[in-house]
Amino acid sequence: MECNTYANQLAEFSWEIRDKSLEVLERLPEGFMNWRLNNNTMSFFHIAKHLVKVDELFLKMLQAGEKTFKWQLGSEEPHYEVEKAEFDEVKERLKSLQKERHATIQAMDENTLNEKVTGELGEQTNIWWFIMQKLLEHEIYHRGQLSAYLKILQGEQE
Repeated sequence: MECNTYANQLAEFSWEIRDKSLEVLERLPEGFMNWRLNNNTMSFFHIAKHLVKVDELFLKMLQAGEKTFKWQLGSEEPHYEVEKAEFDEVKERLKSLQKERHATIQAMDENTLNEKVTGELGEQTNIWWFIMQKLLEHEIYHRGQLSAYLKILQGEQE
């Protein structure tokens, strides 16, 4: 089987994005996984869990015979506080999904990347665009959110 250089590059980009997200989560001061900017925002924990759910949506969609997805902004889950062990489990899940997501993207060929996927409102895109927008750009957005929250907690550092 011939390697798809573009898929390899996309998989590597995916890996790097997750590495950076995990780095931010590892810099979080002890005991602040439940901190959130205000009552309308997700905590560090909930953002990490949200990223897990998006990866799981992506992988499940690829395994389904009919490639459809339901995308919702934010999280409908009510805020609740977690212990360190649950936060650590979510970070470990992000790491395992990083490997699975990387392998899945790396194995794609041009035909797979161009396969159509349909959102719940009937909007159509292809798998490449879903990866770029719903996975990678989305995670970069939340990593910026995590980084901004961390700066608020720790103060601006040079």
